[in-house]
Amino acid sequence: MVEYCTELPVSARHPWAGELVYTAFSGSHQDAIRKSMNYHTDNGLDKWDVAYLPIDPRDIGREYEAVVRINSQSGKGGVALVLERDYNIELPKWMHGALSQKVQGAAEASGVEVSPTVIKELYDQHFVEVAPEWVLASYDLHTEGHQVDGHFSVGNSQFNGQGTGPLEALCQALGQRFSCSIDVQQFDQHAIGSGTAAQAQACIEVMIDDQLHHGVAVAEDTSAATMQAMLSAFSRSQAAVAQAA
Repeated sequence: MVEYCTELPVSARHPWAGELVYTAFSGSHQDAIRKSMNYHTDNGLDKWDVAYLPIDPRDIGREYEAVVRINSQSGKGGVALVLERDYNIELPKWMHGALSQKVQGAAEASGVEVSPTVIKELYDQHFVEVAPEWVLASYDLHTEGHQVDGHFSVGNSQFNGQGTGPLEALCQALGQRFSCSIDVQQFDQHAIGSGTAAQAQACIEVMIDDQLHHGVAVAEDTSAATMQAMLSAFSRSQAAVAQAA
């Protein structure tokens, strides 16, 4: 309205009304905002106390959904917050850096701000999606003593492996078939939703022949989610090998 009446532009950083006043690009600022807002919510504070945001934007008719916006300066905390805020995807902290690298690469290549839609596309592309030959079709586990014998149907291939659990059995099967070393570095699993509609999200960080790879999968079955996350990570290692060749 001011611009319409005066025919003069309002600075993007003008106090209270500027377009970018309630926006953070800096990675350290984004991380501070994320932590402050989580603390604010978790502790039910009745007074606004968020770093870098002196007032609640809603008090003057503004929104803070777009407070964290991503460009080449942004840090891993900001990228993770966008994924949580817009898509309810919560990743373990050790995955924030891997995702941030992909997003920053896209930001540097384009030279412009990266939208939440693009962040989600990059997340799916680099951590979730797999070719049909790497989709877990079925599995059969037999436990005897402390050992699990597993039969895994993956795409059109069949694998057999042994280990102290399903994940170790799958790793043994893949390592034997493809003559590679597999060492799980990090693993996280948590429920999405509640009740009978709840699903399991599994995240994995695995070292395959001295190269670090990540995978994420969601399934109703916790074991299936775990094994599909492993297959997602492993498929990326095989794609890297094929590209190098």
